[in-house]
This record gives sequence, structure tokens and C-alpha cells, in this order.
Amino acid sequence: MASSINQFPKTDPLLRVSGLCVDYASASGPVQAVRDLGFELDEREGLGVLGESGSGKSSLALALLRLLPANARTISGQVQFRGCDLLHAGARELRQVRGAGIALISQEPALALNPVLTIARQIGDVLRAHSTVSAQQERERVADVLREVGFDEPERVMRAYPHQLSGGQRQRAAIAQALVCRPALLIADEPLSSLDAATQAELLELLQSLQQELKLAMIFVTHHAGSLPSICRRALVMRDGQAFACAPLEELGRSGDPYVRGLQFPEIAFSARGQGPATSSKGPAQPLLEIKGLSKRYVQRHLLSRKKFQVQALEGINLSVAEGSTVAIIGRSGSGKSTLARCIAGFETPDSGEILLEGRKHAFNTAVQMIFQDAGTALNPRFTAAEVVAEPLDITRRLDLPERRKRALALMEEVGLDPGWHNRKADEFSGGQRQRLALARTLAAEPRLLVLDEAFSGLDLTLQAEMLGLLLELQARHRLTCIFISHDLSFLSLFAQDVVIMEQGRIVDRAAPGRLHDSVHPVTRALVQASERLHSPGVEVPS
Repeated sequence: MASSINQFPKTDPLLRVSGLCVDYASASGPVQAVRDLGFELDEREGLGVLGESGSGKSSLALALLRLLPANARTISGQVQFRGCDLLHAGARELRQVRGAGIALISQEPALALNPVLTIARQIGDVLRAHSTVSAQQERERVADVLREVGFDEPERVMRAYPHQLSGGQRQRAAIAQALVCRPALLIADEPLSSLDAATQAELLELLQSLQQELKLAMIFVTHHAGSLPSICRRALVMRDGQAFACAPLEELGRSGDPYVRGLQFPEIAFSARGQGPATSSKGPAQPLLEIKGLSKRYVQRHLLSRKKFQVQALEGINLSVAEGSTVAIIGRSGSGKSTLARCIAGFETPDSGEILLEGRKHAFNTAVQMIFQDAGTALNPRFTAAEVVAEPLDITRRLDLPERRKRALALMEEVGLDPGWHNRKADEFSGGQRQRLALARTLAAEPRLLVLDEAFSGLDLTLQAEMLGLLLELQARHRLTCIFISHDLSFLSLFAQDVVIMEQGRIVDRAAPGRLHDSVHPVTRALVQASERLHSPGVEVPS
């Protein structure tokens, strides 16, 4: 079958999708995820797929390779790759295409990578599945591809397990795994959503160079229109599982449709909130959280050796967060942001230093809650949505059963989820919807301090505006204090009073959001310049 794929006439498109329909089974009946979708993609061509969370973008990406979850099925349609109908291909044909012909980069690398295998093993497995290489050739090729995606120490990363890497590092490892066999078509499903602006810019440049050097076709799924011009000249706009529009980027930029304009020019949604950071008229607030001299290191062991080495994740962190305020923490992937968040929330024990909550040693109770970067790993897959949200109430025995259920449905509605979806499981929601479900679950515990670790990076910018508006309303109502870890510098002034910049486990700079562009620190300057390169015209919020 591989030979027949290669013999297909070159005049035909590399990929042809027609009449594709995908449904998800749920307790409340079938959910239509993709409906009568069709498009063509030529060799070396890039196609952007743009749409709000829940529009069917990820379902489309998974359906092309028949990787949909067990509760989903393809109702009808054709997916032809070089003449091979993938929807009706046998297992052997699919194995030949997956990884070598078409590769997929998923939105949540924590779910895509095997937690019990090293990064080298996982990338090497893909290489060996499609080629005959010696052990030495495999090690060299894996090291080369890790270096290509931005790792300065590929040998260390090869020995690491996924949990030993930051969220951004895991995504880079997943990208390396997808590119190791040099596929003809790369399907990238929100591959940059969990990365800092500098790494996003680097990887966009990498993907662009690979397109040219390897004659690589690409389907680039995103909610950030600013990243599309680097990859493609036309985009498919999805809404409610259907193709809402498909046109060159220039034509879409001139569209007067409110939905298309809202996706391309997100300042419309942010400006509509009409809000800024929460402020207090009672004078300076007392510190709710104080961090003094915090340090954390990880000890790792070399593969097939007893020799150990240390990774300094945090060093000498001093930070004060006023009650009712929001402090944003930004920095490159691997700078220590998530480790700091986990120490504050009590998921990691620091080696030295102290964490004080209202002047007392932090007891790690429900007063501090955390929303994780990868919502898919934080939600129990066996629970319904209502059970997920009510879990903190069940654990603390707050309210009786009917009241807990009533509170869970109210919280779902508050974060923008239809309460009628209460019987759906977590995997029946899109990535953005799962993150909103995680937010509702966290709010059920009524925290004083909320730590958000890249919590909204998987949401389209319109929904980010809605979620940030919700947080501002909660702060004004309950004096909720937030530590907001992010890689997006664009809209910090809308919700944060202070911005902390981290690099190599240390705080290297601190400024008000409006003063970031004036900073002379090289780390801050690099992040600001990378953010500017990623922006399409019009996405800055008007002053």
C-alpha cells in the first residue's frame, strides 16, 4: 500500500477531506462535533484552522488520523492522503501513515507522552517504527531533533521523564517526536498554547524553516490569528463544527463578520469588558502571601548509571503579594514558574526558605487553590462534570447532597458552561471547556489565594477575555488574590498590578505592566520583542 500511495498522481492534492461528520456519545444524546466539513491541501501548503474553543478544531485534527476517543465516531466522509482513504484503511496502512506520512502534535503534551518512558525512548520508538537504524544512529538522531526544537542540553532531556520537564519543555519534546521521521504533513493542534512568547517565536521560525527545507505541508490549528502568517496563506474558520469560512488571510482580515473579526482582532472582546485590574480605595493592602529565600532543586540520575546530578529549579525567591491583588509571573519555559506555583500550592516541598500566609506558616489547606496548565490531567476522567465541580464540597462535607449539586450547576453556568452538560465526562469537552471546568471546581473550595499556572493558555482569546472578566468580578466581590503565571504579555495590564519576570529559577526583574516595554533587563526585553513578533496587526488593546 505504501507504493500505491507514492504513485498517486502529483496533480491531485496531498490531502482531500470531504463530507466529514463526527459525533460524540453522551448521556444526554449525540453531540455533533464536526459537520459536513471539506477542504483540500496541496504538497508544501500550510492551512490554518481558526475557531473558538469547542468549535471542533481538535476533533477535526484527531479524526484525520482516526485517533478520536472511544465515545466518538466518524459518521460519514472521506479523508484521502495521497490516494489512500484513511477512514477505511486497515491497521497496517494506518501504521505506515501515522508518524511517517502524517504526524500529529497535540494540545496537551502531558497526555500525549508516556509518563513511564524517557523522552529518548519515546522519540526513538517512532524512529524505529518507520526506519532501520542502529542504536548509535538512533541516539544521534534523537539528540539532533531535540536540538532543533530548542533544547541546549539534549543529552539531559533524553534521560528525563515527562514529569521532570516543564509544560513548555514537554511540548517541545512532543514536537521533536512528531518531526523525527520528517513527515509529509504535520497536523499541529494548538502546539504553542503552553509556551512563552520567546519559545513560541522560535518554534514558529523552526516550523517555517522546516516547511521550506523539507517540503512540509501543515495544518496549523490555533486560536491565535497572529501566529498564522508565519505558517500559511489561507485559513479555515470553524464554528459549531462547520466550515464558517475558508479564504486567504488577507481576505479574512477584511471580513466584516463579527465572529471572524472577533477571532482575528481579540481587542474587541477585551475592550468590551470595560474593566481593569481590581483596585482598593482603602489604601495599601497587607501582604496575604510572603515568600522568603525559597529554593528548590531536583536530583536526577544518569541513565544506566548511579551518578546523580542536580537541577536548580528555584534559588533565593523573595516575593510579596498584597491581599486582593494580582501578580503575574512570566518567563521562558523552564524558568521555574510552575515549580514556584507548585511550592506555593503545597504540591512541592522547598529545600529552604519559607512561605507565609497572612504572616503565618502556610498550612496548605483550601485557602490556596491551583489551576493547572494541562486541565486534562487534573480532572478525574470517570467523573461527570457535576461530580468534578462538586468534589471539593464532597471532601470538606460542605452542604448536603442536593445543595452540593445545585452549587455545582451554578458554578458551571458562572464559568460559561451549559449546566445541561452536567452528565458529560471530562473527555467530552474541548480543551478550553475542560479548563473552564477546572476553574469551576477550584472556585467551589472558596479560596483566598488562587494560583493559575498557564490556566487560560488553551482558550481562544475571546474566551480568555470572558474568563479574565470573571476573575476580576470575583476579586471585586470576595477580595480574591491571584498569582497568574502566563507567557502572554499582551493583556497583562487588564488584570495585573505587578509583573515578575523569572529566568533560571530566579526573579530577575519586576515592573508594572505598563512599564515592561521600558525595561532594560535583557530577559524582559527578549520576551517583549518576541511577543511583538507574534502579534498580527490590531491585536493590541487601544489605550
